[in-house]
Amino acid sequence: MLSTALALIVAAVVALIGYREQAAKTQADFAQIQADTIASIRVAAEKLVFDHYGDFQEGKPITHDNVTLAWGDEVGAALHPTVAQLAAMDLGLTGISETGSYKSLVQGGYDITIQRSPAGCEASPLGADCNITGMVCTDRPVRDPNSAAEVDAFGIGKMLLRIGGNAGASLLGGTGEIMGVGGGWTAPNPIAGAPAGIVCARFGYGAGTMFDFLRVRDTRDPQFMNNMTLKGGLNVLSTANVGDACPTDGMALWGQINGAPVWLRCMAGQWTPANGISYAVEGSACTQDANFGMSTANVALVCSNGKWVSEARSGLQNSAYYQHGNVVPTPACRPGLVPSAVVAAVSASNIIGSNNTGNNTGSFQATLSPAWQVTITGSDGSAAGNSAMALILTYCNP
Repeated sequence: MLSTALALIVAAVVALIGYREQAAKTQADFAQIQADTIASIRVAAEKLVFDHYGDFQEGKPITHDNVTLAWGDEVGAALHPTVAQLAAMDLGLTGISETGSYKSLVQGGYDITIQRSPAGCEASPLGADCNITGMVCTDRPVRDPNSAAEVDAFGIGKMLLRIGGNAGASLLGGTGEIMGVGGGWTAPNPIAGAPAGIVCARFGYGAGTMFDFLRVRDTRDPQFMNNMTLKGGLNVLSTANVGDACPTDGMALWGQINGAPVWLRCMAGQWTPANGISYAVEGSACTQDANFGMSTANVALVCSNGKWVSEARSGLQNSAYYQHGNVVPTPACRPGLVPSAVVAAVSASNIIGSNNTGNNTGSFQATLSPAWQVTITGSDGSAAGNSAMALILTYCNP
């Protein structure tokens, strides 16, 4: 009986130890699940800072995926976003609960704080000297509701190990500040009263670190000093019109001429076509004869005698026969061109006839008055009859 009793005692002790080990393993699993949630929120908040680093430096409202956070540090503002806001911004928090899942945390949520440091950095131009850092913390201490212990040290330890080097917690017997794993860093406790048992995960970037590479919505000029290869399309959002003022020679963007798309280049402070065609106003000065160009109305131009001349409606405009006394119509010439007319030939269908004195002389001559009226006479000066005609050519020339 004594042996049996001893065996039962040993069995009970072993069973108790096994139960405690299994319970501890279960609690560790739950703590690690909670840690994964904190880490996910940390990643989302860090992505928000990464994508809008310049806005945080300048103290501007943050707009991401059609969700806008007003600038400020109150809850729901840019420096104090909520889990729901990060989820709505499509930062990878779909399905993440706003409340905790481990012990006392099921009655609370998370505190997300972002700050610019060091103090006074915002006074630098555009806040360029500011580091943007932040923390995701439980909004209450991690405690076991069924235990008198002030904090759940076991669960906190498992969370810190799961989160890694960016994890920290406020400790019993300390000043209430958040201390990083291994004591590598400290930060003020963001929870009112600075209680012990708060678990946090830090994030952020230093101004020096972020300066060396481009970011989404970056407003800086990278000033690359060599060729750059781009696989895929280039979407340039800025537009301009030919002739508009431009800020820096050598810049290029997609623009338009009279609504037609064209690639533009900044030259001498003005946007000019980058397609090799000179655009000019017909009749304006040009520097090199025989150069070709284009008007803003897409009419071909040629540089002739120091002026841009249209190749449309230039040169010969009309060729027609006119009788004695007719007035030749003046062609409508484009700006920079002058109308002119010449007598090309004179002919008659009947040079013999008693009623056509001027036709009987055997030869004809024709002239144009300054008003472009046709005069046709025979060799003796008599006016030719209706059967005599003059071929008149009209032109538009520089």
